This record gives sequence, C-alpha cells and structure tokens, in this order.
Amino acid sequence: MDLITFQNSWVPKIQAQLDEQITTDVAQSELQAAMRYAVLAGGKRLRPLLTIAVLETFGVAPDSLLQATDAIELVHSYSLIHDDLPAMDDDQERRGQPTTHVKFGEDLAILAGDALQPLAFQWLSQTNQLSVAQRLELVQALALAAGGNGMVGGQVLDMAYTGADNVTLAQATQVHELKTGALLRYSLVAGAIMAEVDQTTRTALNQFGQAFGLAFQIKDDLDDLGQDDVEDKQAYPTILTVPGAVAALQEQVDVARLALNQISAHCQVSTDLLDAFLQYFDATLEKKW
Repeated sequence: MDLITFQNSWVPKIQAQLDEQITTDVAQSELQAAMRYAVLAGGKRLRPLLTIAVLETFGVAPDSLLQATDAIELVHSYSLIHDDLPAMDDDQERRGQPTTHVKFGEDLAILAGDALQPLAFQWLSQTNQLSVAQRLELVQALALAAGGNGMVGGQVLDMAYTGADNVTLAQATQVHELKTGALLRYSLVAGAIMAEVDQTTRTALNQFGQAFGLAFQIKDDLDDLGQDDVEDKQAYPTILTVPGAVAALQEQVDVARLALNQISAHCQVSTDLLDAFLQYFDATLEKKW
C-alpha cells in the first residue's frame, strides 16, 4: 500500500474519533469549541498513522484501539497551541487559519492546551481493549516523550538557541530529537506496546522513529528555504549547506530503512507499510537543488 492510500483509508476514521470523543468528554461549550478548533483543524495525522501502521504490520486490528492511537494527537495539538502563543513563537496563523489564541483569546487557548494534555492520558488509561499493564506503559511512555526530557525540553532548548550567533549540528539535532522526534518515536513505541512485540523489535521501531523524526525536520527545513526573512541558525541547510542537508536527509532515510530490514529479518513480517512512510521524503530528495 502506498502512503496516500493508507492516509485516505485511516485519516477520516481518526478525524471522526477525535470529533466524537472530544465532544463526549468535554462538557463546557466554550472550552470544547477551542479544543475542537485546535485538534480538528487538519494536519497529516502522521503520529496516529504511524501507530496504526505498526499495529497492522503485526496483525493487530486498529479499529477498536483508535482512542489509544489518537491520544498522541491531543498532546501534539496542545503543544502547537502553546508554541503559537505570543510568549513563544507569536504565530498568527496555522494551516491557513487563525491560531487558537487569535481565534479564542490567549486565556482560553492556554486552558484548551491545558485540557488537551490530561485528556490524552485519560484516553490511554480507559482503553479497555488493552491490559492494565499495557495502559500503564503507554501512559509512562507518553509522559516521558511529552515532558521535560522530551518535547517540552526540546522547546526550552529551541528558545535558548533562538537568536544565537551560532548553533552547532549537535545542538540542533538535540533540539529536534526532543521537540519533534520524541512524539514521533512514541508513536512507534506505542504501536509496539499495543502489539506486544519483543524488545528487539521495539528497539528497532524506536530506531526507525528516531531516524524518521530527524528526516522529518530536515525535510521541513529544506522545504522552508526562502520563506523566512531571517536566517534560521538551527536549520539544517544553514548548518550543513543545502547539499549537506539533502545528504543528511538521505542518510536518515537509509537508517530508517535499515531498522525496518532488521524487523523483517527478526520477525518474518513485511514492513512495506512502514516503509511507505519514507515516501514522504521522496519529493524533497528528488528535487533539483
């Protein structure tokens, strides 16, 4: 299956679950409206799609687990709300629409983000299709990925390096492994927990997630070339030059594919569905820079 077909099959189901469940779980109408606005505004839904792909790879039907697979989107959406605030990136638009704080005011936007984060853990903890041990492990994994040693820690470093005269490759990589990569890695690990794969396979899925996350950021930096008035000192093309960033992107794609080959050899399963996610980088790699 190619990535577009997979997305077309699952994104409407993800969207419907998010729509219905947020409405069910949040009674306060104004708060619910802000939360729904932030979560349902679009996006590629890469994170739950990655979890679903792991489940399908290992023969687990994802339909009854959508509440658990979609919990990551609540954390991702809360992070975007807070990133867009005036105290952070001060963005006025996201995906062509006013940001949540522009639409609803800063106070309600902050509270919507505050409400989305615990709701994610509520969804994980009440997924009765999973064992208590699985739910606990998912809650712990998401807490680590989203917290001070994960996404939030990456945002702190991002702010610290913003405006710096010079940012090293190691510093930029650390930012992106935490700020962007932590939730992407969680998405793969979450699938591993739900599918109850062995530790060797879980390690390989984590390696795939780490490479995918870095590739995701490098692609984003390359695609953003020329869009900003101020040179981003943390962007891979700035640090490595454009040819160097393209080469780094290819290297991460190769690392991700190697991890999938290890899974195939170890488990005797097809990893073609997960490999299809690497199609996301084809256009950037094939572009004549």
